Amino acid sequence: MLLRDNPEVRGELDARYQYIMVDEYQDTNRAQYEIVRALSVEHPNLAATGDPDQSIYGWRGADINNILDFERDFPNVHTVRLEQNYRSTKRILSVAGHLIAYNQRRKRKSCLPKMTKGRRSVSSATANQQTEAESIAARISDEVAAAGRRPRDYAVFYRTNALSREFEHAFRAHGVPFQIVNGLEFYQRKEIKDVLAYLTLINNRATTCSCCE
Repeated sequence: MLLRDNPEVRGELDARYQYIMVDEYQDTNRAQYEIVRALSVEHPNLAATGDPDQSIYGWRGADINNILDFERDFPNVHTVRLEQNYRSTKRILSVAGHLIAYNQRRKRKSCLPKMTKGRRSVSSATANQQTEAESIAARISDEVAAAGRRPRDYAVFYRTNALSREFEHAFRAHGVPFQIVNGLEFYQRKEIKDVLAYLTLINNRATTCSCCE
């Protein structure tokens, strides 16, 4: 590694970048850790934000030890805990805190709710993504029909856009109108439309020559 094996280059870059800020520090890998360490020697003005409870990218190289050992690696650090939560109700935070407490390696913290107690949380287990989407769509459809609610009263949160397809299929099957916020429906994505166009062309017998039959 250049910064490790060449002290002159490391020192020059350390002097050039005297203030460094790293966001989502729990998702940094070993190489990124080494860069941050090398550029924080003569000018240790490092600010890092992160949450070890949100570390889910170990499969692509993220090392949770980077944030768990932060105070050890930078002993003069001043830690500020952001524990006030403005998004979720007290009951949701209580359930989340109870579950995450089973993690053996984490930084202990509390989530202090700003909102009211809220409705009781309900959990369910399904065999796969398809049955999960089916059960959610069915419940929304039933409640809209029985309780006089509107589809816009419901929101479904998922981690990545790739998970939207099963929900789209389920909502269409149950006649539940939906809107994807900050994203495209699966069949409206450019690469999907291109693939479907090619498949339609292949399946069109009018465009098939006799030698292919």
